[in-house]
Parts: sequence; structure tokens; C-alpha cells
Amino acid sequence: MSATAITIIIILIILGSISLLFISQAREKARIEKIRKTNALQDRYRRVQRLINEIPPQYLNKELRVMILERGIETLSELVALKPDPTIQSNIKNDQQALKTVQESTETPKPVPIKDEATSKEVSKLLELLYRFIERQRATKKLDKSTSNKYLAYINYLISKVRADLAITKAKEAQKNGKLRVAIHNYHNAISEMMRIKDNPLAIKALTGYKAKIKQLEEAAEKEGKEGTVNPEAEKESLNKEWDDYLDKDDDWQKKNAYDD
Repeated sequence: MSATAITIIIILIILGSISLLFISQAREKARIEKIRKTNALQDRYRRVQRLINEIPPQYLNKELRVMILERGIETLSELVALKPDPTIQSNIKNDQQALKTVQESTETPKPVPIKDEATSKEVSKLLELLYRFIERQRATKKLDKSTSNKYLAYINYLISKVRADLAITKAKEAQKNGKLRVAIHNYHNAISEMMRIKDNPLAIKALTGYKAKIKQLEEAAEKEGKEGTVNPEAEKESLNKEWDDYLDKDDDWQKKNAYDD
């Protein structure tokens, strides 16, 4: 065999080895990218499920429910293309049925009361997650600017409403126990929450209702005061405690709320 032939064979072997190396690297890169995308889609679907299942129904209108469910189905459809799995197919069918139910429903979901500070904070975090989710939908052109702005304004209102609803729950409990001044104080707390978004039409409506209730309670408190049925010391002690709790909450809100800037 001539030297030229040997040289050609060596060159071919080298080129073949290099080609095999590139093919192997490309396959490994594709495998890693597939795993990364699969994990990202699974994480996205888990977030979508949290939004639809853990946010109390009164804080998600029909439009938002439909949008969230549609994005969940889209995510599963992308996922099943990468990872064929009967469980994913089953989840798609379940979500499609849930979407159909929401679209055809004419009833308002039964609200879940916000009874404590821990629940209020958790729901607020979920609404902030929904806010960021809508921003990403706008950035990826899955929602147009007009629709996304409408959703963001509504969610911003809901973030304040959660805190206001907790104050209203406390106010109703205080009223039930005959502590009218404490109830009035909590309605003022609800007003403070809504004043952060006072230009929002929904906030304006809520503020009007809170002020009307305060007026009603003040009239009742004044009447009880004249009749001597109010315990001033008990009312003062409860009111001071409510005010201290409110100040503590307000400090946390100022540190964490990113929507008042």
C-alpha cells in the first residue's frame, strides 16, 4: 500500500472520529435540552395548578379561570410531545373537562372567607404569582397588551382586596360580639388597603360600601353609648390591640408590595 493511500486512510479515520464526536456531543446536548424543557414545562404546570386550585374562587373571575386552564392545557400539550405519558394525556382530558365546565357555568362560585393573617398572606403571594404569570404571557405575546393590562389592573385590585377582606371579617366578628368601635376600626383598615388603588373603579365601589357601613356602625355605637351599654375600657383595649396588629401588617406590606411604586 502506497504512502498516499495510508495517509488518506489516516485522514479519513481522524475525520470519522471527529464526526462521531460531534454527533455524540449534539445528541447529548439535545438530551440535556429536552430534560431542561421538560422540567420547565412541569414546573410551569405546577404553578398553573396552584393558581387554579389554591386561589379562593372569589378572587378569580371567569375570564381568568378560562385563561389559566387554557395555558395549563397548552403546557401539557407541549409536555406530552416531549414525554409521551398516559398520565399527561389523562391530565389534558381532565383539564379540558374543567375548562368546559367553567365556560358553561352560569353560577358564581361560593366564596371562601379569609379568616386569618396566614391565609391572607398566602393568597396575596399567589395573586402576586398570577400577576407575574400575566406579565410573562404578555412578554411572550400570548396575551395582547390591552387584555394583559386589564388583567393586571384587576389582580392589583385583588391584592388589596385580600387584605381588606381580612379586615372586614374581623369587623363582622367584632360587631357580632358587640364591639362596635373595634368593628369601625377594622372597616377603616379596609379603607386604608383600598386607598392604595383608590382610582380603580372596583376600589371606588368598595370604598363607598365601607364608608356606608362605618356610618351605620357609628350611629349604632352612639345610640348604645347614650343607653350606657358600651364598655369603654374593653372597647379601648381591643381597639389598641387591633391597631398594633395593623401597624405590624402595614410594615410588612410596605416592604414586600411591589405594585405601589
